[in-house]
Amino acid sequence: MCGKEYPSAYAAGYADFYYERYKITEGVLIPRPDSEIAVDAALMLCGALAQPMGDVADLSPCISSHQVRLADLCTGTGCIGISTANSLVRAGRECDLLLVDVSDEALECCRSNIPVCRTEVSVLKADILKDELPADRVFDIITSNPPYVTDDEMEELPLSVRYEPELALRGGVDGLMFYDRLCRIGRESLEPGGALVVEHGYLQQSDVIRIFENNGYSRVTGLKDYGGNPRVVTGIWRG
Repeated sequence: MCGKEYPSAYAAGYADFYYERYKITEGVLIPRPDSEIAVDAALMLCGALAQPMGDVADLSPCISSHQVRLADLCTGTGCIGISTANSLVRAGRECDLLLVDVSDEALECCRSNIPVCRTEVSVLKADILKDELPADRVFDIITSNPPYVTDDEMEELPLSVRYEPELALRGGVDGLMFYDRLCRIGRESLEPGGALVVEHGYLQQSDVIRIFENNGYSRVTGLKDYGGNPRVVTGIWRG
């Protein structure tokens, strides 16, 4: 029997995110409104956000191609990638979407959400800390909400969050273990002029910006979510 702190999304079997409703199961990170800023940032960089608000309005579009090649890494339910792809289609663009995760539970969940998507989707099992993206795939934009909870923070998580998978939460001693790797994947897989968009913890923005800059990204920008907390970093890979 589930305790009173059991997440309502798991009990309901779904979570609403951006303009979509996603199936959700135990073993998969629950989509949160804080992450919607990553979708808005990706759309703004593609010139496909009609009414930008907050920090997103300061971003300049860099991707003008009609067909946008998008990869969402550590995809979980697929919510960031699918919501971005759907909004691109609503804006009159086309999108080729790749969803990537290492967790079998997450991959099963994101596959169950493919019917929500308005474009072609492929799903790949890969450990981004070790594996490369397919050599024959080049992307205009890569998004990711990687694990970023520090080891110390893991010990202090609210009981409701502890129902969620540690694999999707724990980001190492400082919570930053994925960001250099994400930047390196971007360097290998982004089209010159393409963009990397990553979510992070609210105390990590300056460190993530530094990692982007050390990897040669330009126009590196930190964004606050709509609750006023530092939440996303974007950068352009010039090649």
